[in-house]
Amino acid sequence: MKRYQKILLCAVCLLVCAGMASYFLWKRGTPYSSPDWSPNGQYYIQRYRVVTISGFIPSTPGNGSDNIEGYVRLFDKEGNCLEEVFISYLVREMRPVWHGNKVYAVSELDDKPWILPSSSE
Repeated sequence: MKRYQKILLCAVCLLVCAGMASYFLWKRGTPYSSPDWSPNGQYYIQRYRVVTISGFIPSTPGNGSDNIEGYVRLFDKEGNCLEEVFISYLVREMRPVWHGNKVYAVSELDDKPWILPSSSE
């Protein structure tokens, strides 16, 4: 293998590794607001903000400037992640609705609530 091919192969490998590391750092996100605990304290939902291209696009008041993109994650009290979903419109006032062994993470109108291992009440 010629020298320039080895250098090119090394550069490609470094780019792939850097891309994977960047993705996992991006996906982790930054906690946004305090956790929303279930009534019995066994589960909580935490919102995470991530950096996206749309966050750099300016908008006028009333056109969604208060929306952020990120993940909504469901955890048990030990901190194990049970569910997660990427939301492109994390509204600041969003609160989960706990109902028995179901939780509506984004809205009560969700078709697919998350099913909990045990009751949240």
